[in-house]
Amino acid sequence: MSTAELLDVIHSKSELEFEVQPFIERLRSDEITQETNLFMRIVRSACLAGGQANAIVAGHQTAIRRLFPETPATAITAFCVSEAKGPHPKYIHTRLDQDTGTITGEKMWGTMAPPADRLYVAASIGEVDGQNQLRMVGVDTGQDSIEQIPLPPERQAGAVPICDLKFTDTKIASVFDEDAYTAYIKPFRLIEDVFSTIGMQIVLYRLGTDLGLSPIQREDLLGLIVQGQAVAETDMDSPGAILLITSYLRASQDHWQRMTPNPSVEVASAWQFDRPILTVAARARQQRRVNAWATLGEHVAEDE
Repeated sequence: MSTAELLDVIHSKSELEFEVQPFIERLRSDEITQETNLFMRIVRSACLAGGQANAIVAGHQTAIRRLFPETPATAITAFCVSEAKGPHPKYIHTRLDQDTGTITGEKMWGTMAPPADRLYVAASIGEVDGQNQLRMVGVDTGQDSIEQIPLPPERQAGAVPICDLKFTDTKIASVFDEDAYTAYIKPFRLIEDVFSTIGMQIVLYRLGTDLGLSPIQREDLLGLIVQGQAVAETDMDSPGAILLITSYLRASQDHWQRMTPNPSVEVASAWQFDRPILTVAARARQQRRVNAWATLGEHVAEDE
């Protein structure tokens, strides 16, 4: 897609959703579900969003489809890995019974799990040489064997729907044969950061006048969106792609910190400009950057 075509879509008129639940329902509409190109899916989704939470939801849903392209077009999805001690492979105790095609166990922090139609769940098939062997499985919701556990207020994070989950002999719809950590868990956060950041930048660009952003700040946003398109079209894994992602996310963080918005009351309530973004997996991203340079034959320190 050319920059001119991208601008045409971003400047199209559409009613913005500031509340999360109506936005989630609009993600099931034809204007989103008929889009097969993932970059255009995040663009069209973000063009419906008015708030930060909805931009994050749009990015989250696009990232899952990057990893699981067979996801039904209209499905709302969740990526369920973490358990009581965290997301490290050795702490994944949810068990996949390959004979019965069921899983049993508990998951924490199921982002988008409350409204989801399809869950992608990390489960163990046992140990080999002391290493926990993990597979991702697809699970359709609506089964009595899935219990959603609401989070107390102190564990909630903004308006994005989230809950803990308990599975008891829950039937699976699919199993993915690749090692779950290498093929899905490790790359997910990076891919989600990219698509969520693209989503936020599109929403910020569209809200430019309501936010009081200067033309220069909006031009920089457009430049970042175009860079995000280039990132989205890479494999997001090779050394060159990792360095491009590093540059894009660093520039995105810098732009966020430089912004001095003066939003209307409605817009202000849907954004948290006083909080940093892209901090959750910053260390892991830096290590990927160092490893990418090493693969290219150069040594750099994390802070260089």
